[in-house]
Amino acid sequence: MATAHNIQSKRDFVKVLQYIGEGDTVTTPADYGVVKTGIFTLLPVGKVTDINLQPDIQHSDTDVLGNEDVIDAVKTMENYTFSISFEMTDTTLINYAFSPSGGGAGSIDESLNMMFSEYLNGTENYTAMYGCRPTSCTVNLDRGIWTANMTFMCREITLPTTASPYAGETPTYASEKSAATITHTGSGVDPFDWNTVAYPESKFSSTVTRGMSVQAINGTAQIVYCKASTRRIDFSVDCFVKAVTLETDYVAKTERVAQYVISTSPDKVLKFVDCVITSYSRQKTASNADGFRESITARAGSVTIAAA
Repeated sequence: MATAHNIQSKRDFVKVLQYIGEGDTVTTPADYGVVKTGIFTLLPVGKVTDINLQPDIQHSDTDVLGNEDVIDAVKTMENYTFSISFEMTDTTLINYAFSPSGGGAGSIDESLNMMFSEYLNGTENYTAMYGCRPTSCTVNLDRGIWTANMTFMCREITLPTTASPYAGETPTYASEKSAATITHTGSGVDPFDWNTVAYPESKFSSTVTRGMSVQAINGTAQIVYCKASTRRIDFSVDCFVKAVTLETDYVAKTERVAQYVISTSPDKVLKFVDCVITSYSRQKTASNADGFRESITARAGSVTIAAA
């Protein structure tokens, strides 16, 4: 007869995914990936729906003359990434991905400690990630709620352990956020502008991808350091057809400004500059009972999250 054990489910998460800044580790590289010490308060990520840890532990097989089998394996490198999905209650965490370099704490210049805990066979275990920087972030709105998907590179993801990563320190752990998820109604009327003209729309998404310069040296299996080196920005929107402006700008490759209101309270707006439409389509179908739409994808030269 098979032996039962205490399987794990979503109910077994104890401490929500949370984070604390390591400081501006561009100006102070020595603080990169260092475990937080002293008295501090961790911040909750948001209403997390998915965590996917992706350690890549590489090795080299030893295959020698005189033996048909591989006789050994030696570890050579440890590379760590993870991705998360969450419902947005604010823009604090996504700003680490969207912000330009040079912003100091609260921007891509600041690396993060992140952690969560869970029951494993009935015992609370902690997992920590050090030296976290976002390599991509996508935010989505489809006449429902704002969601975000983020991928991070980090120096290390620890094995689950019963000891807190901040044992001996004085952390205040975060609880589940009480703030409501931001919805499309929180964006106000006609939240999308192209060249300062409002366009009614029904679907929006934006992705920022950050290239990382990585310091991986002989003598250590883990990376020593990383910092952002490039930023690529695009967004897509499905608008109700009202004019020929979007198609005209696509054909002419005219650069424009654009913005999308995430929330009016708090006042947060995605502001895009030097936008060029990279793809355009419009479909008219007799069986479509809704208003006809045109879809664009645009590349932006820069973006900020700011007040209106």
